[in-house]
Amino acid sequence: MNEISPGVRRLCRLIRLGGFMFMFGVVALYVVTWCWPVSVSGGDHLMLKVHLAGLAAGALADLSVSDRLLVASISLPYLAALAWAFYRLDCLLRGFERGEFFESPTVGHLRAFSGYLLLAKVLSLLAMHARVGVLTQLVGRQNLQSHINLSSDDMAVLLMCALFFLIARMMEEGRRLAEENRGFI
Repeated sequence: MNEISPGVRRLCRLIRLGGFMFMFGVVALYVVTWCWPVSVSGGDHLMLKVHLAGLAAGALADLSVSDRLLVASISLPYLAALAWAFYRLDCLLRGFERGEFFESPTVGHLRAFSGYLLLAKVLSLLAMHARVGVLTQLVGRQNLQSHINLSSDDMAVLLMCALFFLIARMMEEGRRLAEENRGFI
């Protein structure tokens, strides 16, 4: 086992805490949007409007509970993939805290994290379009104002996941070369 600095351990714990807070925030926002989809209008005042991506604020407010649950269920695969990605990130960071940087399980956790995060991003983008499609069928095209937003942030996340895959492959190759070199000594 490798000896690591307290700063690295502290940083791993901080990232894990940030990940848990992020997951709690995402789930809380989805639950609030599903359960209380009220669009608050403050006239000329600046107001915070929480809504699901692709849907106008308040689009779910006029739907029945069963229709809201139908629209909400579209996001469940995304939320599951995101939760599993952060579970694998937690496992990865726990390995780092133990000093296991290049071991197979740690590299596997990095690869799984990046794969699940990539899957979550793709499912998020698909869910955004699927929500609009389902809502169009529920309320009719003439009564729907939808917003679809694809940004450079979406592309950045996809590229970051690809970079994580590359780093995981380089870690595996580094471990293989280190084991090969130990055989020559």
